[in-house]
Amino acid sequence: MRRLLRTSAVLLAAVWAIPAPAYAAEEPAGDEETIVDDSEDEDTIIDDSEMDGDVEAGGDAGGDAAAGDAAASGDAAAGDDGGGGDDSALFGEQPKDLKKDSKPDPESEARQIAADKAFITVVQRQRFLKKKRFEIMPQIGITANDPFVRHYVVGAELNYWITNRLAVGLNGNAFFGAKTARYNNIRSQQGLLLTANKAVWQASAAVLYNPFYGKIAVFNRALLHWEAYVQLGGGLLQSQVIPRYEVLHEPFNNFNPQGNFGIGARFYAPKIDWVSFNFGVRTWLYPDKLEPAERGPNLAGGDIAAYDDASVAKDNAVTVLGSNVVAFFGVSFYLPTTFEYTTRR
Repeated sequence: MRRLLRTSAVLLAAVWAIPAPAYAAEEPAGDEETIVDDSEDEDTIIDDSEMDGDVEAGGDAGGDAAAGDAAASGDAAAGDDGGGGDDSALFGEQPKDLKKDSKPDPESEARQIAADKAFITVVQRQRFLKKKRFEIMPQIGITANDPFVRHYVVGAELNYWITNRLAVGLNGNAFFGAKTARYNNIRSQQGLLLTANKAVWQASAAVLYNPFYGKIAVFNRALLHWEAYVQLGGGLLQSQVIPRYEVLHEPFNNFNPQGNFGIGARFYAPKIDWVSFNFGVRTWLYPDKLEPAERGPNLAGGDIAAYDDASVAKDNAVTVLGSNVVAFFGVSFYLPTTFEYTTRR
């Protein structure tokens, strides 16, 4: 009995072990089954349908795979030169001036320079150079210090600039003087006759120096360059006596040595290299001769008939210090009309 049971158990175990592989092999292939292989290092997921069924279905998968491999190989080949491939799809089209194989565009550089000039920068070259150039300046002015005789002045200057700051030159002015309303009011209201002279013309040689240079921002859009100067000169000035009794006496003229001192400022136009606009004040000092007080009719004890002669009156004239202060405006023209910057080596 025991032997029979042992034999039966061995046969049953053998039968159970034999059909197990066959059963596993006969599973239907139509149902998609995912086999998970658990391992200690990593998890691998295998889809039977992707491995077997799609390939047998038609060849589309093979074509797609081949196209994908070709695209991948093309991308790899395109990226061999720079290691990064074509980045335009990710970062957009790069500007031409950033590409390594492109040449600089001269028009682009010119536009950039023009754009830079449109902005005001702190440090700039001096706008205007005068070195080794001639300056011709017509000018007009008016006297400001004499309340009894008013002068209108017309003249011109000629300067040669030794350096950009230092110049030597000549200037001349014609004075058109006349008595003011105040002079006539004193005569009619107070019964007083004033003794006065008027200037006729002057000519001077002068030295001019520019100690200051600066810039003014105009509405933060443009720069107006300017410079301040001082001028020292000397020459000759003619003055003329205004007789107290113009009907009876003739005037006489005086030729006086004179010295002059002036200060002023020049302003340069933004885009003109040969014109400047000048404002200034100039003072002339000179020894002048006034009409003798005894010259006049019916002066009790003081009338000297000989003074009716202009030359005798001039010989007996009273010497005083005369002055004329003139505020003037002028426009300067520079020759040659262009200049060049030079850089030290």
